[in-house]
Parts: sequence; C-alpha cells; structure tokens
Amino acid sequence: MTPRIHRRARDVRALLGQLRHPAEFRVPRPLLEPAQADWAAAVLAEVEAAEALAEQARTPEGAGTDALLGAAIGLWRAQRKLDQGNGPLSAADLRQVRRQVHASRQALADDGLEIQEHDGKPFDSGQSLEVLVFQDEPELDREVVLETVRPSVYFRGERIRMGQVIVGRPAPEPHPGT
Repeated sequence: MTPRIHRRARDVRALLGQLRHPAEFRVPRPLLEPAQADWAAAVLAEVEAAEALAEQARTPEGAGTDALLGAAIGLWRAQRKLDQGNGPLSAADLRQVRRQVHASRQALADDGLEIQEHDGKPFDSGQSLEVLVFQDEPELDREVVLETVRPSVYFRGERIRMGQVIVGRPAPEPHPGT
C-alpha cells in the first residue's frame, strides 16, 4: 500500500474510534498538522506585531520613527518568509496572508515609509550599506548584493536604518607563478 492509503486508513481508524464515544466526548480533528500550525503561528505573530507597532505609530505619543521602523522590519520579515514559499499552508491561505502583508506595507509607504531590499543589485563601495561579508563567487563579473540581511528604511526621504547586506564579488584570478 502507498503512504497515501496508509494515511487515509489511519484517518478512518481515528474517525471510527471517535464514534465509539458519546458526542460530547469526541475530539474534533485539528484543521492543521502541528508543523503547519507552528509555521502559521510564527508568520501571523510577526504580522500582528508589525500591525501593533504601526498602530502605536499612528497615536500622538508613539509618532516616533522607532515604531515605524519596527513595523517595517516586522512586515519585511513576514513577507520574506511568505515569499520563500516553503510553508505548509495551502496556496489560497498563502495568497491571503501575502495580500495582507502587501496592503500593510503599502499603507506604510503611503505615510512616507520606504523599505529598500537590495538583493541582486550591483554593489558600489560608495553606497550607504553595511557589508557584513564579502563572498567570492567565481561566476560573477562585478560586485553584487547576494542577500539583504536587514533592509534600508527611509521615512519621508530620510534614512532611519542602514541596510545590512552580503556582497558577492568575482573570485580573484589565480597568479601563474603560484
């Protein structure tokens, strides 16, 4: 028997086992597997934290850039996790969460908050970026940002957080005498 048939047989046995008990003692089947629930909870927690920080930023006492910065970073991390596409959620659920994150980022952008991701862009030493690592990559012909560790964040045109990146550079040419 295939693994799919084994799973279905196990599910049928579990369902029949529940039917032996009175209705008030039956345990409903969970909507998600434990791994799916953990992953969904982590993504939703980041989105909720970012929304809470954004709401705090809208109030007069929390109008500082720290709250906006926290919201921007939280949304960026949540969106990055979603865009990696390795989550166990259904495609419809992923689309819904992705739309919510994009809408939140757009609302922040409308208020003047810009989040710049640098992945795949050419790197110049004059850029206002903090390079964490230079990595030799033989297939490159110029320096390129391989990964954004932390995005650059601007509020109404003024930088409030410098981005952190990993930069790939062409591998050095081997010297003929060595």
